[in-house]
Amino acid sequence: MGYMKHHAIVVTSWNDELLQEVHAKAMEIFDQVAPITPPVVNGYVSFLIAPDGSKEGWPDSHIGDYKRKEFIAWVDSKRYDDGDTAVEYVEVQFGDDEENTKIIRHSDDHIARVRKSIFEAIGD
Repeated sequence: MGYMKHHAIVVTSWNDELLQEVHAKAMEIFDQVAPITPPVVNGYVSFLIAPDGSKEGWPDSHIGDYKRKEFIAWVDSKRYDDGDTAVEYVEVQFGDDEENTKIIRHSDDHIARVRKSIFEAIGD
C-alpha cells in the first residue's frame, strides 16, 4: 500500500569550493545525485538529488525523508554567522497521486526565520 509523492532537491552556488563539499556530502548520503553542472553565467553551478522512487509509507520513503532532513540540516550548518548562505537549495514535491505539487523547504526559509527572530528581539 502507499501512493507516489516524489521529492527532489536542487542545490546551487557561486562558491565552487563549497559546492564541491556539499556535493560530496550529498553523494555520501544519497544514491541518486547528479553531477555538478558546468557554470554558464556568473559562475553559478548546480546539482540535483533525484527522488528515491519509493511510495509513501514504505520504509524506503521514511529513510528518504530522514536523509533529506539530515542533508538540509548539514547544508544549513554551513551558513555564515549572520544566517546568510552561499549555497541555495529547494526541496520540491511533485508527481503526487493527489496532484499536490509544492515547495517543501528552501534556503530562503531559514534566513527569513533568522531575520524575523532578530527583528522581534530588537522590537522592530
